[in-house]
Amino acid sequence: MAEKLSRQQIYDRIRATSKDSYILEEMQRLGFWESSEMPGLSEVLIKREADASQELNNLLAQDRKYNSQELMLKEMRKARMKLAKEKRAETKQRNKQKSIDKAENWKNVQSQQIIYLGDGVSAGLNHTQSDQDLLQKFNLPVFAQVTDLVAAVGIDLAALRYLLYQRKVSKISHYHSFEIPKKSGGKRLISAPKSRLKALQHWVLEHILDRIPINNTAHGFIKDRSIISNAKPHIEKDIVVNVDLKDFFPSISYKRVKGLFNKFGYSEQLSTIFALICTYAETETVEMDGVTYYVQKSNRFLPQGSPASPAISNLISYKLDKKIQGLADKFNFNYTRYADDLSFSTDKGNEKHIAALLFFLKKIIETEGFTIHPDKTHIMRKGNLQKVTGIVVNKKLNIQRNQLRKFRALLHHIETEGWKDRKWGIAKNLINAIEGYINFVKMVNPEKGAAFKLQLDRIILKYGYPAIKEEAVIAKTDIPVPQSTDVEPEIPESTPLESKQYDWWNIL
Repeated sequence: MAEKLSRQQIYDRIRATSKDSYILEEMQRLGFWESSEMPGLSEVLIKREADASQELNNLLAQDRKYNSQELMLKEMRKARMKLAKEKRAETKQRNKQKSIDKAENWKNVQSQQIIYLGDGVSAGLNHTQSDQDLLQKFNLPVFAQVTDLVAAVGIDLAALRYLLYQRKVSKISHYHSFEIPKKSGGKRLISAPKSRLKALQHWVLEHILDRIPINNTAHGFIKDRSIISNAKPHIEKDIVVNVDLKDFFPSISYKRVKGLFNKFGYSEQLSTIFALICTYAETETVEMDGVTYYVQKSNRFLPQGSPASPAISNLISYKLDKKIQGLADKFNFNYTRYADDLSFSTDKGNEKHIAALLFFLKKIIETEGFTIHPDKTHIMRKGNLQKVTGIVVNKKLNIQRNQLRKFRALLHHIETEGWKDRKWGIAKNLINAIEGYINFVKMVNPEKGAAFKLQLDRIILKYGYPAIKEEAVIAKTDIPVPQSTDVEPEIPESTPLESKQYDWWNIL
């Protein structure tokens, strides 16, 4: 007995062929339809219909399968696009957060560190290691990081960066620059720092520069030394020689100033900061669309007008002085230096050494980065007027007579006729010039200076102070220095060497 089919199986067979085909097969199976070798027309038609139905079902199945693939691909594309969109959103958010974190990190770095101060001066800012042993040997303040420096100075890091940042073109300038006439002719550029930068320069001078000892041959801008101490070694000498250095301050470059602080033991970073505080780049003022721009036209150098410049010039000239002192000792000459004025003196019998002294002096000065002024070398022999930094040294320290006579005549005319149309030298501020000359006389001859002071007091009591029409002339602060060199030039073997030194420069 044949197995009875379930309803689902019957449906499956009908779907696989056709209803008529299924009925035919069942009738044949049950014996209701006689089958022969030559089937009848009805049977053939039913079978062909079943085959056609089967083929149609196969085609429909393939079509459904194809449509399903298209839908699947479409769904896959949608899923991929959604995933890509979500990924882009995540990436955008992640990059945004990175930017926020980077900005926050940069803000923190900016508040704790200085890593860039402009082109040409930022190379060493990432080197923060100082030589603490060397700094302690010089009794200089030690700063573990730049934040310690700004705390000691009393300024925040942003303000320090603002004052030191070097720009080729800027809308601001931290200096007042102007020219004043020189006594010898020409103009002298004065670059006076504005108050905030000037305060920094005063701090560097007081806490660093003034703590370094200066050799005995230098007398300019040093406590307890003056033009008097500079002139004394040359009193009553048979020969006095004066040599002047050309462009003393402007020849001291930023690079050399930085090297000086580095020699003290400060890191590249701190040396860069100190050098930027103490140097200046000459600028040209340009007006464009109603805006003033300051265009840098030179490399940075030591400015005349900074309170730190004289001390730096003396320290940079330290080796120069030692070498020249050795040369002077070789030929039995006394040697002193007041800023850019070099003075030598000797007794009778050493005239034959003057040419050699000047020859080797020029070599030493050039190797140290200086230049001798070609028109300001004077050889003064006994019997003629001999002066050192404006003071007569023939027999004793004295003031030049004809200048004293002119000054007495000036005070006499003012006392009798008043201030009108009176002048002293090239000074525009007459009262300042007169008081300055009286102080100069007082240093050399206190009695004469006191007498002049009493006379001036009488004049002021009688006529008051003269009207000031123009700005006062700033007193001379000239001090030229050598160009910076990384390798110290050698003096030829035939050149007399400097005297032995046991001083701070030797231990660097």
